[in-house]
Formats: sequence, structure tokens, C-alpha cells
Amino acid sequence: MALTASRNVDRYVDQELRTLRVKGSTKVYRGAIVGLTSAGLARGLMAGDPFQGLSYEEIDNSAGADAAKAVRMYTQGDFEHSVSGLAQTDVCRPVFASGDDTLTFVAAGNSYVGIVQDFVSSGVGIIRIDPGHKLVKTVIHLVEDLGAGADIAARAIHSFDQEGWIVAARVCNQATTATGIDAGNTCVVALAVTAGAVASKTYNNTVIFPAANAQDSLGTVTNHHVPKGDVLTLAVTQGTTANAGPFLVEVDYV
Repeated sequence: MALTASRNVDRYVDQELRTLRVKGSTKVYRGAIVGLTSAGLARGLMAGDPFQGLSYEEIDNSAGADAAKAVRMYTQGDFEHSVSGLAQTDVCRPVFASGDDTLTFVAAGNSYVGIVQDFVSSGVGIIRIDPGHKLVKTVIHLVEDLGAGADIAARAIHSFDQEGWIVAARVCNQATTATGIDAGNTCVVALAVTAGAVASKTYNNTVIFPAANAQDSLGTVTNHHVPKGDVLTLAVTQGTTANAGPFLVEVDYV
């Protein structure tokens, strides 16, 4: 409904600190990597939680109900943190959390946190946190309905105008039901760069191609570092009766 009078709208000048209600029976330690539950409540991050920030303070809601207390957290900035195996060559590499105190370069099953902004020493770096995924870009390529048994040998779908790091890849079915895919007529979706395979998945009678308007991860990303000027290619290989129909291939990178 349209306004009929003037109103005041609260403006939050400070964008560095934000507050979230805390999950019941939970203690969030100062300096913890904070995640969000499916109910929208903060907790010390568990692998796969959406990353929210780094805790500014310790909040003990161990004896409280959901949302009984709130925690303030940093939602932007650069922070020194250990990352297993971090080296000078990892500057600008994406970082993931597997727990409230652990950062890793392993994306699968973990939570995207941000990028390495600078190198401090072996295994320690300056991490620029990115809870809003503002640094992540997505390549989206539409694969047409190829028809049963038709393939794509190696199609260029993106060129990198600057160095990048691939974070994740997936397929998204476009409003149709895949047909004819079974143990003897598989559908293989594969991504590659100059260095080799990036991600690949074989769909058959047990690994089911996503349903209409659903998506599925292509699994663990390898050769995730992409030099400037490199090209990302897509291959689709279908058995005689296999027909995935039209679908999207989506690749996230920073």
C-alpha cells in the first residue's frame, strides 16, 4: 500500500559489526567462525553452514533457548588466521571453513569464507572475509537439448581475463525430465581447463540426473587455479538412449 504520511527509516552506518540471535544450548566463543542454522540462528560454524562472520565477543547461551541471546560479529575486514598448507602462491585463493576454528582450501562439504589477501608465514595468512559472497562470480552456460546420444566434445564456455580460482560447479535441469539415462547409457558432464579436469560427474541408474528445475553439484573441484587467459571447456557425453534435455552448467569462481 502506498504511503500516506512521512516516516523514519532506521539507517545503520556501521557495516562492520552485525548481530544475530544465538541457537539454544550453544556457546559462541570470541574469535569463532560463525555459521547460520537452517532456522536462522547463529552458532560456531559447522561444515556446510552459511558463513556469517567472526565473533566479536563470547556469548554463552548454553542454558538458554533459541534466540535468548545475541552475538555481535565482524562481517567485513581482513583477519590473520591459520590455513593448513598456505603458501605465498595462495594469495587470492578462496578459503573455506570446516569448523568454528578451522580454515582450509578444501571446498567440498565446507563453507566458503573469503580469500587469502596476504601471506604472513607458512600456514598463516590474512583472510578477507566475504559472508555476502560479493567476491564470487558465476559462469552460466545453457546447454541446448542435444537429443538422445548426442555429445559435446569440448566447448569453450568461458575465458578468464584475469587469474581465478574455481570454487564449485553444478548442473541445473531446465523444466524437463531427463530420459534414457541408465547403467548402459550414461550421461557424463565434464569441465576442464588447460591444466586438466576441473569437475566431472557420470549420471546413470543410481546417480540420477537432477529433476526438472533442480540442481546437482558436479563434486570435488580439481585444477581450481586458472591462470589469466585460460579457457574453461565443457564436454557432454551421452549413451545411445541418454537425453539430459536442456540444462544449465554453473561455475563459481573468485
